[in-house]
Amino acid sequence: MKTRNNGSRIFMTELMFSILFFIIVSTICIQCFATAYAKSKDASEITGAVNAATNAAERYLTEPDFEGYTEYYDENWQIVNDEGAYKTTAIITESENKESCQSLRIVVATAEDREIYSLVVEKALK
Repeated sequence: MKTRNNGSRIFMTELMFSILFFIIVSTICIQCFATAYAKSKDASEITGAVNAATNAAERYLTEPDFEGYTEYYDENWQIVNDEGAYKTTAIITESENKESCQSLRIVVATAEDREIYSLVVEKALK
């Protein structure tokens, strides 16, 4: 007796390969989206840190009686009174010749003290 091939095996094999291909492609897409999300978060963190350091530098250069300080920020880079997700520390260092120039070191870091951005600003004294 002859067995007749009705095509169901070929259809099932083709369906299994289609599902396998879909799984592989979707895994690659999910990995790409996760990487893009992480890079976007890092870029947003660096942008906030640069803005915070720039604000501190501008205050240092424009205020004659500027003293060092520490400011805390929340996750959205809004200033908070208590400890937040990020902090900006500005420390003034005097030069060896106290009449020539003064510098300010600004460090923006996370709450766990992982440095995100740092900046050194110098200004001439009158």
